[in-house]
Amino acid sequence: MRVGRTTRRPVSLVSASVALVALLATACASTSTSRPVILHPKSPAPDAASSSSSPPTTSATPVPSGVPTTPPSPVNPVAGWSAPLTTLPPGGGFTSVSCLSNTFCIAAGGGANDADALGTAGSGTTVSWDGAAWSEPSVYFPASTGQPSAPVLPAIACTGGPLCVVVDGSGHVSTGDGTDWSSPSPLPSSAALLEGNPADPGAGRPGSRDAAVTCSDPTFCAVVDNTGHAESLVDGKWVDPSSFGTNGVALYEGGLVGITCPTSSMCRAVVGTSVLDWDGGTWSQEPVPWTTSLPAGATGAPQAAAIGCPTTTLCAIVSGSDLWVDEPGQPWTPPEAIDPEGGLDSISCPTATFCMAADEHGSVLQWNGGAWSAPARVVPMATEYTGDPTTVSCSDDTFCMVVNGDGDYATYTGAREQSSNTA
Repeated sequence: MRVGRTTRRPVSLVSASVALVALLATACASTSTSRPVILHPKSPAPDAASSSSSPPTTSATPVPSGVPTTPPSPVNPVAGWSAPLTTLPPGGGFTSVSCLSNTFCIAAGGGANDADALGTAGSGTTVSWDGAAWSEPSVYFPASTGQPSAPVLPAIACTGGPLCVVVDGSGHVSTGDGTDWSSPSPLPSSAALLEGNPADPGAGRPGSRDAAVTCSDPTFCAVVDNTGHAESLVDGKWVDPSSFGTNGVALYEGGLVGITCPTSSMCRAVVGTSVLDWDGGTWSQEPVPWTTSLPAGATGAPQAAAIGCPTTTLCAIVSGSDLWVDEPGQPWTPPEAIDPEGGLDSISCPTATFCMAADEHGSVLQWNGGAWSAPARVVPMATEYTGDPTTVSCSDDTFCMVVNGDGDYATYTGAREQSSNTA
């Protein structure tokens, strides 16, 4: 899963193919927390207030209040989906969500970016979902007057343990269990970047620094950014960074950055218009799937929004309205136009027969193993943090959550869960 920026992909409507894809679901694990909760506006009040646990490592910094929230605009009911609700956004809007189950998700956001409705540089924060309410914000990156130290477009990935990693475009990383966080520290490749780079357009500008993270298991996580570097976290230690900033990979491109690693020896990433491969030791650039599918006379290429590989032999990319699939022994398929609305932001595929994709309009599309559904709006389009994406995370085929930049969210309860509730 990856998070967004204001640059949007062009809509491309082409012939459909019937292959399926998957996104590595960056699910977050954590033990239950006793923190005070913040209820969404339509939630019933809890029976009793829960007691506070120890504060997170960086929680001494006040959390910015952000934009005052109100119940989101209504949308038409969609089978399997709750009505949209609203949680309290951090200071810079939500930019990533990750779910382990129907009782635990983490949303990350805050900091400084062009999607910040207040134009501030606040703290980077996370909030945890327990199935009924959201926790108080947990600060992983305190606000600072220094530059360029504010978090930019944070992305979160969690795996068993629990081990959670938050990265952002400032070149910093924090690790924790989803509630308690280490102090943010520069990635190994970031020292020079933090001193300034003449090619960097700067935070909040098109093509500014961006990063994505994924974890294949508790012993391996990987980070990729649009500065030409990739990092690996192996057994709790960051190894020497790899460089891919040559061989035609355009740096500081607008659009999104995405990465997925089915195993510690196989990763794929998208950086702007480039697709990159990791073999456990080095990164290489592969031919992109849209090179041969651009219309005659067209210039440029799609900017990928997200990539997912549930296995080492099955991968997919979404961009605009389109989907590309890489199956065993086959080249990338021609683009399949699955979303006439366009603006695909993310896709989550916990199994080969169940996927959920989300677009910037707040609509979702579901794969049932044979075909994609039409887009159905489950949350309104963001009106305050319009540059942040609408992100989706599915823990399995019975639960998904969709969150937009404003903090409007909805949950999906799948067929198996529905049948168990009525049994």
